Amino acid sequence: MTIQTRLGPEQAAQEVLVEAEAHYTRTIQTLHAIIEDVKAGQLDRTKELKDALRNLHNASQTAFDERSKVEKRLRAEAGILNDYAFDLDGARSEIRGRLDRLRNAAGAGGVPEGS
Repeated sequence: MTIQTRLGPEQAAQEVLVEAEAHYTRTIQTLHAIIEDVKAGQLDRTKELKDALRNLHNASQTAFDERSKVEKRLRAEAGILNDYAFDLDGARSEIRGRLDRLRNAAGAGGVPEGS
């Protein structure tokens, strides 16, 4: 499922997380109320208890999924791939340094042995 929004991706993901947390909190409150009723002998609420537990599971899963998506996006934007970051600026600097050394060596008459 793709959420179409005018908000930036981080802000949209944050709003989904906030909504999931609110749903999670409401479900826990409902769960506590049902448990108290069942303890008081209202066994007819056991079906509601099962539904509340299912909702709690779904809310938890949504929160974990959204958190994973946000972390994955932030890693991608930072240039991290499979837990490794590409330091392109460092690579450019290293390449420039090597090219400079090669130019200097060529200007001095050749590349020294062992380099």
